[in-house]
Amino acid sequence: MSARTPIVLLVVAAVLFAYVMLFERGGPGRKEIESRSGLLLEAVVRERITRVRIASGDERVALVRTGEGFDEAWTLEEPREAPADPEVIEDYLRNWEFAIPVRTLQSPSPEDLQNFGMETPKAEVSFEMGRAKVRISLGSGAPVDGGGYVRIDDRRQISVVGKDVVALFERSADAFELEGDAGAPDLSDLLVAEPDAGVAAP
Repeated sequence: MSARTPIVLLVVAAVLFAYVMLFERGGPGRKEIESRSGLLLEAVVRERITRVRIASGDERVALVRTGEGFDEAWTLEEPREAPADPEVIEDYLRNWEFAIPVRTLQSPSPEDLQNFGMETPKAEVSFEMGRAKVRISLGSGAPVDGGGYVRIDDRRQISVVGKDVVALFERSADAFELEGDAGAPDLSDLLVAEPDAGVAAP
């Protein structure tokens, strides 16, 4: 073994470590992924999500989270800027978090991929967790028993999902936008002008 070999190996290890820290920072750890085994999105942890993007047909929706805990807030970023309803988003993310595939095809053939419509997906949803990102695509084909075919990132395997998961791809911006000033008290009765203290009552 050359004397330079250990140095080269150390450099390679350092580069790989830097890659993980730079591009996967914010994503779930190995234990978190193992604890979610069997779920559709094993690499998505709701508490770590910082941005959600939905693309369905011509519709584009982007939601961004700022702050944590009691300071957490969600904002509709696209197609317009507006406050988002945190309860609606919480329900939406939980539906994704606990989604379970009906079945998974580990090695579909090129013909299968074409029949499933994976080459021309009709919708996509992506979850950003810091620098980490998970994209799930909905094929344009449909199983005979309803639902849809989905692929996560560029993996080979294809999962069959139920109609409830397909519906998550179809959420519009209106579904997330906070209506009015929800939760703000009506102070109009307190804004009645009072008589000037310097003017004597008649």
